[in-house]
Amino acid sequence: MSVTLPLTLAAVVAGIAGTGAAAGVVRRRARVDGWAVLAGLLAAAAVGAAALVWTGTLPSGQIRWGFTAMHLLYLGLTVSLPLLGLGLVVLRLRAGGGRLVLVGAGLLLLPAPVGAYATHVEPTWLRVDEVAVPVDGGRAGDDPVRVAVLADYQTLQVGDHERAAVDAVLASEPDLVLVAGDLFQGPPERLAAELPALRADLGRLRAPHGVYVVRGDSDLGDSADRIFRGSGAVILDDEVVEVAVGDRTVRIGGTTLAGGLPGDEGGDCVRAELAATPDDEAVTVLLSHRPDTVLGLAPGAVDLVVAGHTHGGQVVVPGFGPPLTLTDVPRHVARGGLHEVDGNAVYVSPGVGVERGRAPQVRLFNRPAVGVLTLADRPS
Repeated sequence: MSVTLPLTLAAVVAGIAGTGAAAGVVRRRARVDGWAVLAGLLAAAAVGAAALVWTGTLPSGQIRWGFTAMHLLYLGLTVSLPLLGLGLVVLRLRAGGGRLVLVGAGLLLLPAPVGAYATHVEPTWLRVDEVAVPVDGGRAGDDPVRVAVLADYQTLQVGDHERAAVDAVLASEPDLVLVAGDLFQGPPERLAAELPALRADLGRLRAPHGVYVVRGDSDLGDSADRIFRGSGAVILDDEVVEVAVGDRTVRIGGTTLAGGLPGDEGGDCVRAELAATPDDEAVTVLLSHRPDTVLGLAPGAVDLVVAGHTHGGQVVVPGFGPPLTLTDVPRHVARGGLHEVDGNAVYVSPGVGVERGRAPQVRLFNRPAVGVLTLADRPS
């Protein structure tokens, strides 16, 4: 179940409790001062801690304390503290107090507009990443290959944002479409209700040389098969396919979720098959949900690795990067875009959706994106 509503209510209660505690100090001291602010902060923190413990008792198919704590921390910063700041402003106007109290209250109010932006604006502010991917010369053919990448669609309900992502893929007029998993995140009964809308939207994906899909963490059971049934898309479960694009030959290897991790027999076979492609024969692309599949590849084993999974971290701290990546690739790689890891090019999609369930459903300094990659010979 989603904990957004109970955690939001808990954050509101924490802000009110903090204001009440501050008001109690003000009544005794007849003015607003640092003690009132401290009492308010401690009371809000105590309610937040109690809410975290209580939320852990709620029924859920996947209890993830880390995501719950992050969610509550986020709501504490963007809801509880601004409510306390507003309460301190009102108390200051009624009871008086130093100017520093107003400054402190103003600082507590600042996270509110940031939270509104991160919750309601950036998660649906889609961008299109146009990326040039240089391919070593010597491959047979000269034509560029245009590849659209859709990753982490990860919806609970198809809406304008999801449809805009598919529209962006189609508008790019790609030769190939690669879908890097995590299509739907919700319980089976919700999938059954949403299946017609998912098929109607994702079933629109078309490209002259095919649509290729791998499964992600949220693609449980046969959910991906059900979504793409009858669409013509090909789900690659530790398989390699070969397609002709113009005068090029492109070999695409797709891994299962387990196969995307080094050491899995099926995934290792896919990586080995692509790596064995003669240098003058084909352009090789390895598609996996998790970017960890690039780890352990020999330098130059493939021309390009395409992955998703990280959502770019969803939240990026300027000068540092995403605090949470859930991958072993370097932080700057998990942030998204085209990079090189141990001599192999890897494009990590920032994704279309957000992590759901117990996680805070936000993006900050990390807009959702559809990738449009052009593979062409490296300039001589």
